[in-house]
Amino acid sequence: MGQGPLISVIIPTYNRAAMLPCAVQSVISQQVNHIEIIIVDDCSTDNTKEAVCAFADPRIHYIRCEKNGGAGAARNVGIKEAKGDFIAFLDSDDEYFPFRLNKQMDLFKSLSPAPGLIFTNYMEIGENKTLHVKSAVPSGFIDATKRFPASVSCTPPSSWMITKEVIREVGLFDEELRTMEDLDYFLRIVEKYDAYYLNELLLIKHVHTCKKGSVPIEHAEKTGERILEKWYPRMRKDKDYLIKFYCMMGKDLWRSGKKKKASCFLRKALLLQPYNFSIWAKLIKYC
Repeated sequence: MGQGPLISVIIPTYNRAAMLPCAVQSVISQQVNHIEIIIVDDCSTDNTKEAVCAFADPRIHYIRCEKNGGAGAARNVGIKEAKGDFIAFLDSDDEYFPFRLNKQMDLFKSLSPAPGLIFTNYMEIGENKTLHVKSAVPSGFIDATKRFPASVSCTPPSSWMITKEVIREVGLFDEELRTMEDLDYFLRIVEKYDAYYLNELLLIKHVHTCKKGSVPIEHAEKTGERILEKWYPRMRKDKDYLIKFYCMMGKDLWRSGKKKKASCFLRKALLLQPYNFSIWAKLIKYC
C-alpha cells in the first residue's frame, strides 16, 4: 500500500517561539505520514530557530527569511519550496484538530467535481480565554454567484487545503498586502475553482492583539484601498458586504488617527443605506 499524495504544510512564523511548538506538534500528530512541514521564519528576533530545532523530525524544513515581509510573503517562500501535491497552511499560533488532514484528503478523493480548495470550520480562543465557534454554514460547495464570495464564508488560511494546480493557475499571495492577503487569495481561488466548505471544527485559531474586524493600524489604509482597487467591481454587486467593508475601513482609519478619511468611508456606507442607525452611530462616535 502506497503512502498517498504528499501534503506540504506551510507554517509562517514571526516572533512566536513560545507558541510555535504547539502548532508544529498538532501537525506531527496528524494521522498522515506522507507530509513535509515547511516552517518559514519571517526574520524573527526571538529564539524561533531553537524552538524548531527541538523537534527531531526529518519531515521538518526550516527556512529563515533575510528580511520581514509579512505572512503572505512568508507563505510564498514556503509555496516555492513545497514539493507536495497538496498544500495546507497553518499560522504559528494556531493548532490543527486530530484527523484534520485526513478528512480533507478523503474529500479530495471523493468529491465531484474535484475542488481546488477545501476549507473547514474553526474555533476561536481569544485573549480572555472564551471560545467562539464561527456561525454555521452547511457543508458543501460554495455558491458565490449572487453574493460576494467572502460574505458566504471565508475562513483563515490555517483551515485551507489546496491543490498544487491552484498554485500554478492562481499564483502566489499578494505581497503588497501585509494583512487581508488571505481574503484576496481566497477570492482569486474561488474565481477559478470549485471550493468546498467542510462544517467541522478542525482548527483552533488563537486571537491576539488584532481585534476581530480590524487590521493593524499601520497597514489599514493601504490594505483597504488595495482590496477596493482589486475587488470593487465584484463587491459593489453585494451591497451588504460593501457596507460592512466601508464601516470596517472607517473604524480602522479612525484608530490610525485619520478621521477625515474615516468619515469619508462611513459616508459612503450611508449613501448605500441612509437609514442604518448603526452607521450613523459610528459616524458620530468616530468623526
